[in-house]
Amino acid sequence: MSLVIIPFHVNHIELMTVQPAQRDELRASPPAAFGAAWTAVADGLPIAAAGLVDVWPGRAYAWALLGDDVGRWFVSVHRAVLRALERSAARRIEMAVDADFAAGARWAEMLGFARETPEPMQAYLPTGRPAYLYARVH
Repeated sequence: MSLVIIPFHVNHIELMTVQPAQRDELRASPPAAFGAAWTAVADGLPIAAAGLVDVWPGRAYAWALLGDDVGRWFVSVHRAVLRALERSAARRIEMAVDADFAAGARWAEMLGFARETPEPMQAYLPTGRPAYLYARVH
């Protein structure tokens, strides 16, 4: 029983049971450019995927999908994502979090992101849901 981090491939998403809070957004958003991305694999199955998409030099957009079964591996996944963020050459990394996804907001803050929008950005997500913008600047 071990966790390994491997390069991301789009078919990893098909093998994951994405957590309920992210399923609607995933269905509404067709696969796009994933940028530099990685997959966490536990016991041979993908349980999380995350990446950074370059917006322009020095600015990137972070994304992550967590599986229902990430629970016992969360600390290891968190550390792997944190390492990737710390290694990034981007001075500014942004992410959007659904306005009603409290666990996503907590994780963003644990990763060193700060909320930049005092009010949610309306109709921001592919589902039409509002989201807060978070940024990690260094």
